[in-house]
Amino acid sequence: MQIPVGEYFDAFITWILNHGKGFFDVLSSVLGFVIGVLENILLLNHALLYPAVVFALIVLVFVGFAFKKQLGKASWIVAAVLIVIFGVAEVFRYQTLERKYTPEEAQAQVEALDQFSADLEAQAPENYDNVVSALEQLQDSMPQGDGEALEDARREVGNSLRRMERMRPGRFDSTADEIEDVLTALAPVEGAPEDAVEQLQTLESRFRAYSLIEETQRMSRTLGRVDEPELRMNVVNERTYDRYNELLGVGSGVFERDGLPEDLRERLDTISSDFKQLNPRVLTWYPWAIVIVLMTLMAARFSSIGLGIFTALGMLLVVSMGLWYETMESLALVLAATFFALLIGIPAGVLSAKNKGVDSVVRPILDFMQTMPAFVYLIPAVMLFGLGKVPALMATLIFAMPPAVRLTSLGIRQVPHEVVEAAQAFGSTPWQMLVKAQLPIALPTILAGLNQTIMLALSMVVIGGMIGAGGLGEVVLQGITQLKIGLGFEGGLGVVILAIFLDRLTQAFGKKR
Repeated sequence: MQIPVGEYFDAFITWILNHGKGFFDVLSSVLGFVIGVLENILLLNHALLYPAVVFALIVLVFVGFAFKKQLGKASWIVAAVLIVIFGVAEVFRYQTLERKYTPEEAQAQVEALDQFSADLEAQAPENYDNVVSALEQLQDSMPQGDGEALEDARREVGNSLRRMERMRPGRFDSTADEIEDVLTALAPVEGAPEDAVEQLQTLESRFRAYSLIEETQRMSRTLGRVDEPELRMNVVNERTYDRYNELLGVGSGVFERDGLPEDLRERLDTISSDFKQLNPRVLTWYPWAIVIVLMTLMAARFSSIGLGIFTALGMLLVVSMGLWYETMESLALVLAATFFALLIGIPAGVLSAKNKGVDSVVRPILDFMQTMPAFVYLIPAVMLFGLGKVPALMATLIFAMPPAVRLTSLGIRQVPHEVVEAAQAFGSTPWQMLVKAQLPIALPTILAGLNQTIMLALSMVVIGGMIGAGGLGEVVLQGITQLKIGLGFEGGLGVVILAIFLDRLTQAFGKKR
């Protein structure tokens, strides 16, 4: 007798989703807010005030306390000077931003792309007709014979032809997908008409370019709707600028290859050149430099000079590969997952160590969480939270939390019985015994759990790229799906650098204790 466990679980998740939608919406908002705050701080988001304030406080506390032994009271003076320099740089950046990013420039971008889009749409009906004609020609000239591949190709050509005849103008992506499906079906067929295949390849490139130009237009409209210069700067952040510039460049290249009229090609080149004047790196190069300096100082102060040098060189390599934004996205997700894992895991570990009944319940749950394949966590997370960073955070939290619980419980259990008796003899309450005796002694073990939690979270964050979490996981996934070995290696190298930094730093915290 077969038991449909999977169907029961699916029904259970569906029931939770139906009856707890409001709760999951609130939870998703809270988790998304936490991730956003961490990302803004790590990237020193120039459009908001609190990242600069929080970062300044971090510098003040770190330099003031961490170097107090070496510098004495002068450490606070050094920290204050660094904060003043940072504040002056931020004021200069804002003033330059206010002069450079004007609504008139944004409106000019919108109008230029609107006109260009209109000119493209004027050509679209002819190109739709060309697709239908190419499919009809292909259907009439398909090679004779039998075979599964040939039958599949004939069927795909017929289905695509019927769908294209009903396709509404403006469905650029859908048209390109139809052509791609036909070309994929024709790939294993010998004797396919080369002229029709080449024409379809050209048309696919053209419709892909149409969709790229549409996306750039949406970006420009977003830019044009923002009045405040600091918010406008946030819209044209480094990642958006890179994507926008890439789309314009790809569109120009595709159209040039496929014979776009010269006047339109020149206009597209002009739009791309104008947009390059909005390059935010002119004003935002130093946030990554400041973060790298802080990470290097942390590594050198708490671990070793060698780790500090490695951190500096590794992070500069990440910047040179163009993966700084993705690395900070992944780091923000790791830190958020670790924070919630410790918030839940340490109290659960303490309860498990002090109560055998709780331990008998918690232990099999932890076994389940640790042995279940990591990919499986993505399924309920996506069902409950959709795609994005929040489901990746939930899946990461479930996967990375067991070491925090187990090692906290182990650390409390390993506290010498003599210490517990001595605390009881002096009349300590259970809370005083926990806070002043057991937790300090168990801290090295708890920090080992922190180390393992961070490592598991980082490994899961990469897998989270499959569900739209962004970061280095998305880079690795692009390398896999597009067979770009170099891109996948760069993403993996960024993960390795980040993992070594976090691993050695947390190990150093445990050893110093």
